[in-house]
Amino acid sequence: MRNRNCHIWIAFACCACLVVGAMLWLTLGVIGTERERAEAEIRAETQERVRLSLWRMDSLGASILVAENSVPPHLFLSENKTPLPVIVRFETPDGAAIRGTGDPAALAEVGQLLPKLFTDLKAQREERRERQGAAPQEDALDQTSYLPGNIRSDPKAQAAVNKSEWANRGKFIDQTLSKTQIPPPEAQKAMSADSAVIATPAARETPNPTGDFKAAWFDGSLFLIRRGMTLQTFAQGTLVNDSMLREILSAESRQLLPAASLVPSGNGGDDSFNLASFPFNLNPGHFGASQESIPRTILASLLAGWLAVVVALLAAYFLIANVMKLSERRASFVSAVTHELRTPLTTFRLYSDMLGSGAVQEEKRPVYLSVLSREADRLSHLVENVLAFSKIERGSARSAVTEIEINDLLASFSERFATRLDAAGLKLELISSEPIRAKLDASALEHILFNLIDNAAKYAAASQPPVVTISPATKKGKIEIRVTDHGPGILEAECRRIFRPFSKSAKQAAETKPGVGLGLALSKRLARSMDGTLACRQRGDGKNGAEFVLTLPKALS
Repeated sequence: MRNRNCHIWIAFACCACLVVGAMLWLTLGVIGTERERAEAEIRAETQERVRLSLWRMDSLGASILVAENSVPPHLFLSENKTPLPVIVRFETPDGAAIRGTGDPAALAEVGQLLPKLFTDLKAQREERRERQGAAPQEDALDQTSYLPGNIRSDPKAQAAVNKSEWANRGKFIDQTLSKTQIPPPEAQKAMSADSAVIATPAARETPNPTGDFKAAWFDGSLFLIRRGMTLQTFAQGTLVNDSMLREILSAESRQLLPAASLVPSGNGGDDSFNLASFPFNLNPGHFGASQESIPRTILASLLAGWLAVVVALLAAYFLIANVMKLSERRASFVSAVTHELRTPLTTFRLYSDMLGSGAVQEEKRPVYLSVLSREADRLSHLVENVLAFSKIERGSARSAVTEIEINDLLASFSERFATRLDAAGLKLELISSEPIRAKLDASALEHILFNLIDNAAKYAAASQPPVVTISPATKKGKIEIRVTDHGPGILEAECRRIFRPFSKSAKQAAETKPGVGLGLALSKRLARSMDGTLACRQRGDGKNGAEFVLTLPKALS
């Protein structure tokens, strides 16, 4: 039996591990998928905010460049009111000498850097022109392979869109600069040094003879340079306060990206977060998206799933435990009943054969017949207990509860109880009390008390004094019927076990007094069917012996 139970529990543990493992795998998969989806949404939202912020900053940057390009060359070194934060303005009329306004030390450093600055600027312009010309075609091809619904979740599609946006912003700035109106010579002569310069986009009547300003990084500093289209040695430029310029441009993105910042970058378009107007790269930071990583509905579903799994496993555990317990009880019952039936059946066969064959003397026949009658009563009592317990377990037992006077009812039971105790050498002592009326089933009460008397006859046969007492009384609005003997008593730890059905195994039935461990369990259920209780207690007088207390409801009348 133990080996079989062990195999069952091992199988249950394996199944439980499989179920929990599958649920864990499903949970981790769902959580991972949801986190990836949430991260993709955040990335897509960031990309959209970045693109809009870049357009805003490049629009402002284009207006700054337009204002710078609209300044006439002869007024370039004069004080003017363009929005560009300037450290030094300079020009080289002959390609060698340098003159300018601003910090003298900075102007001297710029003069030393000019030859290499022009060389690097030319290379950067050519590289940018090549990339800007190739990017729209490549991006257009890339974007055709992505459907609109997939752009938000596909990093490659986002990168393609960003490259295309960078190229479009560059075109927009070039077109804006190409439409900047340059005042005619007579108007330029009329301008004073303190005149405000206002960029006015319009169709150019004549090309700008000095070209357009282009921004570039050189030796850690930001420059705006334009060179003459006819005189190659002529150039004008500005050393820009890049920190102030970054602050001006970043203000355009504060509403969309509060934590955004601009950092220096090259003129290339590989980085999709580059500005097209100035060589800055946008670092978006965290814009505080309030999107949950895992929706509450999915968390609730996972929690419900885990709860269902736990409940199912617990239900399976208790079901298996109860089935195994029932199987063990059934096996114990079969073994105990088999032993209980074997002894009287053997007695019946032996005594009946002896009486039938005339081997028993005439004067001993009453003794043999008495033994057969006692064994028959024993079998009858066993069968009655089994049938009554079976009806209660199936729920088919019917109780006829009526109002009865307890003393009179106990008196009617006394003859049967006394006969059973006489067989064990005991006497019945029935203590009468004041008239007590109770609501009970007389048949069930007789069955309960007879089981208690039978239990005393088995275990208290050699007690001193050889008396079993039945005493009814009222207590706290209830009726208590006490059945007391003077036997060895019952240990307090055993009081709960003896009320369990089939508490005896075959070995216990063989080694102890006759019985299958069903009488007390049946009595407790019968007492419960009458809204009463049955308990085993230590004797109140401090002496040895067992005391069972049956509590029943008292009649209202």
